[in-house]
Amino acid sequence: MLTAWIEHHLALDARLKPVRATERDQLVESFRTADRDLVEAAHAEVISACNARRPRRTSVGQAAVIRREAEKKRRHMPVRRLLGETREVVQLIKPCLMMSPLTVSQFLPMDFTFDVVIFDEASQVLPQDAVNSVYRGRALIVAGDQKQLPPTSFFTTGAEEDDEDEWDENTPVGFESVLDICKGSGVLRSLSLRWHYRSRHENLIAFSNHEFYGRELITFPGALEQGPDIGVEFIKADGVYDRGGRSNNPVEAATVAQRVIHHFTTRPHLTLGVVALSKAQAETIEEELHKARAGRPDLDRYFTEDRLDGFFVKNLETVQGDERDVIILSVGYGPDQQGRLLSTFGPINKEGGWRRLNVAVTRARRRMEAIASFHGGDLKESTNNSVRALKRYLEYAANGPRVLQTEAADPDAVPESPFEEEVFALLRGWGYTTQPQVGVAGYRIDMAVRHPDAPGTYALGIECDGAMYHSSRAARDRDRLRESVLRELGWRLHRIWGTDWYRNRRDAVERLRAAVEAACAADPHASSAVRVTPPVESLDAPVAEDVPEVVQPVHFVPVVVTSASWSRPYQEVEPALLAEVRARACARLEVPGIELQDPGAAEAIAEVALCTVEVEGPVEEELIFTRVRTAWGLNRSGPVVRDRIQWALRSLARQGKIVRIGTAYDRPGREITCMRAPTSECNRKVGLVPALERRFALCRVVDEGPGTHREDLMREAARLFGWTRIGPDIRRALTADIDALITDGRLVETEGGIVPVGLV
Repeated sequence: MLTAWIEHHLALDARLKPVRATERDQLVESFRTADRDLVEAAHAEVISACNARRPRRTSVGQAAVIRREAEKKRRHMPVRRLLGETREVVQLIKPCLMMSPLTVSQFLPMDFTFDVVIFDEASQVLPQDAVNSVYRGRALIVAGDQKQLPPTSFFTTGAEEDDEDEWDENTPVGFESVLDICKGSGVLRSLSLRWHYRSRHENLIAFSNHEFYGRELITFPGALEQGPDIGVEFIKADGVYDRGGRSNNPVEAATVAQRVIHHFTTRPHLTLGVVALSKAQAETIEEELHKARAGRPDLDRYFTEDRLDGFFVKNLETVQGDERDVIILSVGYGPDQQGRLLSTFGPINKEGGWRRLNVAVTRARRRMEAIASFHGGDLKESTNNSVRALKRYLEYAANGPRVLQTEAADPDAVPESPFEEEVFALLRGWGYTTQPQVGVAGYRIDMAVRHPDAPGTYALGIECDGAMYHSSRAARDRDRLRESVLRELGWRLHRIWGTDWYRNRRDAVERLRAAVEAACAADPHASSAVRVTPPVESLDAPVAEDVPEVVQPVHFVPVVVTSASWSRPYQEVEPALLAEVRARACARLEVPGIELQDPGAAEAIAEVALCTVEVEGPVEEELIFTRVRTAWGLNRSGPVVRDRIQWALRSLARQGKIVRIGTAYDRPGREITCMRAPTSECNRKVGLVPALERRFALCRVVDEGPGTHREDLMREAARLFGWTRIGPDIRRALTADIDALITDGRLVETEGGIVPVGLV
């Protein structure tokens, strides 16, 4: 009965099809490809959008100011003034500005605003420093960790601190950072990002996850359980803390220098950073390292100052935001010359010092070396929570995860379902050492086969589509990102589909055997030398797929427009065509010799005028007079002729064959899509260019060069129409056009020049 029930549901439920592993693997791979393509397409869309925004004309307006300043060799305009005068173009070229709160105050005019303001590392930004940035945005996003460094107080005076802890309704509410004030406001929605993707070994984050984050972080197990280049190690130095002197520990600093030389000698492919609890110890480490490097000039190439991957020595207050493959932590403090070990550890003893410790011990991707001149157990119990946390961390570094009562891999763990039990029993029956439920927090691999030649390494992780698989809310997490993270951590993975195990047991078993044998035959440490750090994709999907080490930068090159793409040469109606139209009209009227002054010439005049409008519209009335005279071979027209032509134009308008626009005429429904540039045969004066066409050109110039001042705008428009200088008639006409465009709300005049209405 049970078998029949299963077969019934497999046949009817489309969600259970296909049932074969190869078909399901193909389905998952199709999704991954489509998802990666979607991410890449999003990148391309952003680049395309930015390129579409940049000014197309750099000879006028604010773009010309920026270009001129860029070409100067000296006497540059102050940045604040430059940004104030070119703000519209600056935000087109650079829609995203990355600045510190201090540089915002220094360089941005106070009315320089944004759609969104984002704070990163907000726990380190004082509320008073953030105000100047917060008010500039229509929306605010604040990202930070309240369990990491608060704003540094090294440069504040004691007079500014208030030891009074009593509540007073007249005293402003005190918040350490802009993150605290936003969290406490109750207005901003809070979103927790729980995936921890940096650490390639769980021991690197296990202490902080247990002690500071309440085990809420979702971490991923690494494929390498033990090894000389991963995990956390405690190294005891026989140093003495110079209390009352330089406040440093030279012997411990020398030990750190030796470890740095050892690192670049044995694992130069991994990046390295050194963190000291005090500035004095950091300076002493640099001195000892200078001595150690004197004997190893072959290692000089590794001591680069690259901001992201270069070697550094920093004190505790300045390391937040940095990360390296390997971090060496130097406590520095320790027993003094009299052998006394006091519970004084500089910034650790301050209020919230445990947050500084949390930052220091979570900077490493692969390995953490904690160097101290005493054991954690040597410290007396303290009432200071931060000192207790330091004591606990040193004990953890020396003794491993058992200090936290959380084993990295529980030897007594058992499979979680009958399906997993069958797979587990099969692997044990083949003679492989298999560990169920590998992982510490948040995410566990169902089972893993230990490598026979490296007991501290897992050869293959095996995932069954059980509770852990379907616990993900999104397919991206379940079928791409989570597996991507695990592969970045060195895992080889094999998935067994439940339906395939049920329907095609023999094939599933053979595929499992082949995967296990191939994994156990591979070099267990082949992937340990490769350093790949997965970047953050989005708030909902924190880890991205593999990216190449070298990424070609995207360059935004300003386009210098020599001729407008929205213009075409002026097309003048041919005199021969006008004469032909006149002749046909006269022949139809049976009056071949009719003159313009004759009362019966109205219909012939109308046909010539209609031909002119058809070819040259929109066309000024004065130019229509000229074309009609040309058809009759006249050099000038008196009042009677002009009246005849105007009457014909009004008649055409009443019939709906043409429409009047100001002092110009055009065919009904025809939109102006370009301006007509002058040619050798036709160079129109300003009075012969319809206002509609002049205003079209003015708007396009402003679109391509936002922030153009009136004089520059008129000069550029005049150049486009072939007018070499701006006389009174041209200035009067263009001024009226600009005023009309501003009145109609198509352009806006600001202190920085004239801009399209959409930029304000």
